[in-house]
Amino acid sequence: MSVNGIGSNYCYMGAAANHVQEKVSETNAGRKVAQQPVNLSISDEGRNMLREMANKFEPDSDYVNARDLTIQNTNEVAWEHYTAMRGISSQTLRDGNYNVEDVMKSIMDTYEARYNEIVKEHENGDREVSYELTGKRSLTLEEDLAGLDAAFKMRLANLEGYITCQQTNKAFEKPDNSWYFNRNSSRNEGKTQERIQFFDTEYRDSAVSIMEQTREKFLAAFKSFGYKKGTAIGIFADVLNEHTSFVADTQKLFR
Repeated sequence: MSVNGIGSNYCYMGAAANHVQEKVSETNAGRKVAQQPVNLSISDEGRNMLREMANKFEPDSDYVNARDLTIQNTNEVAWEHYTAMRGISSQTLRDGNYNVEDVMKSIMDTYEARYNEIVKEHENGDREVSYELTGKRSLTLEEDLAGLDAAFKMRLANLEGYITCQQTNKAFEKPDNSWYFNRNSSRNEGKTQERIQFFDTEYRDSAVSIMEQTREKFLAAFKSFGYKKGTAIGIFADVLNEHTSFVADTQKLFR
């Protein structure tokens, strides 16, 4: 480091110190002025205006009065159905011996099972529940099914996460994983392009779309006269057969 450079740094530091000292002096002077008593007279109209301005700039509070909590804004119904669906799936998806289609079937199967349970529990009216936050409440059929739909979306988020993990494993399954860190190199151009395809979000979007289509068709079948339990899996198979490209991509991902 040159001497001139050091001198320049000291000059800069000295100037900065002087600037800080000036600001401190100005602040102290302002404090002395602020300490002097000031008599203000504000009209009622002025007070109202100040309140309105304060409300505009005041951030929304995160505080929630426990007495104001409802089942809807705590999401306790959705969590109840989500944990139930996940628990059932854990009995069929074990030891890692399954693939994307197995996960999708399990989600749809547990959704149908839970749907039937909810409808049955409401045959005689509202369902009585007791939650940690909202306590004892009565749930209508509509509220219960809305919670199940929210739980279904949570399970679809799990599905997307599972697919992402599988895509990552596929991309890095070969020992030459340096392609990712050297992906901008010209000699790795072809290899990088091939690997990057594994992270394509279109596959995940297709999986979610298939599940949503299956759910809509299941709801229509449930309301029909000839509905039988176990219909959801058959509907899923039919919808899946309509997406030939998704089936082909699945075979690539898990071959």
